[in-house]
Amino acid sequence: MRKKIISDIIALFVSLLATFFIVSVIILLTGKDPFFIFGKMFGEVFGTGYGFGQTLFKTTPLIICGCGIAVCFHASLFNIGAEGQLNAGAFVVSLIPLYMSDLPPILTISVALISGFIVSGIFGIIPAVIKIRKGVSEVITTIMMNFVVLALLNFFLNYYFAVPSTVRTNNVSENFMIPKFSEYFPFFQGSSLNFTLFVALAVAILTYILIYKTKFGYYIRAVGYNETASKYIGIKVNRILFTAFFVGAGVTSLVGMNFILGYKGYYELGFSNNLGFTAIAVSLLARNHPIGIIFSAFLFGILDFGGLSVNEFIPKELMLVVQAVVILSILTVNKFFENLSHKLNWN
Repeated sequence: MRKKIISDIIALFVSLLATFFIVSVIILLTGKDPFFIFGKMFGEVFGTGYGFGQTLFKTTPLIICGCGIAVCFHASLFNIGAEGQLNAGAFVVSLIPLYMSDLPPILTISVALISGFIVSGIFGIIPAVIKIRKGVSEVITTIMMNFVVLALLNFFLNYYFAVPSTVRTNNVSENFMIPKFSEYFPFFQGSSLNFTLFVALAVAILTYILIYKTKFGYYIRAVGYNETASKYIGIKVNRILFTAFFVGAGVTSLVGMNFILGYKGYYELGFSNNLGFTAIAVSLLARNHPIGIIFSAFLFGILDFGGLSVNEFIPKELMLVVQAVVILSILTVNKFFENLSHKLNWN
């Protein structure tokens, strides 16, 4: 086990060096100094309270969504529909406070979060039912459900709930807003970081407990490893697939807390900006481990805000290339060290 941990640490450092080298070459091809670009980027992220706060703000929804996706992945369900699922839940989270404004904030927020969870979960159930009943791959159905959900939201928002001449809902009352860090810690002044970060960390810990410390989590992993063998040992596979998809999709709805209740105060069409797809990479990079997702999400948060901080020097699209290189290098190097450890009997 100790040799395996050492191997993983070495693999991480090698992959990061490989990433730095490849990205440096790309930056050189644009005519810029890579040391200046990286220095500027990390200086903005770690050198100022605003930059660090914004990085954590962008990290928060990736942790939440990544954990939801990981639940599905452990059951060998490749959920590509998180983008639609999180938007459906977030939309409901934004509406409940508008129509329950007379109730105590704690009750209203609880109803909003539970309702959002259920709605997101329902849009996870649909591809699960199609997979169980008809044997259709969830990859196809979840991709198509993204278009269906976003089109429905576009319709309801524009015709029933949008502020005139906008693509957003009305603002929720200040009574329902989640406090920002800057209200208590001047170091984060100006940043959008809010207490949803603690919710995200709690989600990661609870997901870890669910997957690795409960009987249900054992069933999920068993089904993910071998569905046929799971049937022979008495696991109700269809029920596990159904529940895993509902729970995984439902968790993604909590993303709405960060943007709606912690930042803007309203739902806005396109607010997620493909976050559901980025979270897939976050989860895969962490090998679907909830605690690892915290760190991989933070890495993507650094790249996201860091890319904005150097946008005047290099195209912001280059950060998308950096994200891809990070993923490919880490996965490639990890695969190499896995094969090496097997040959050396480190496992």
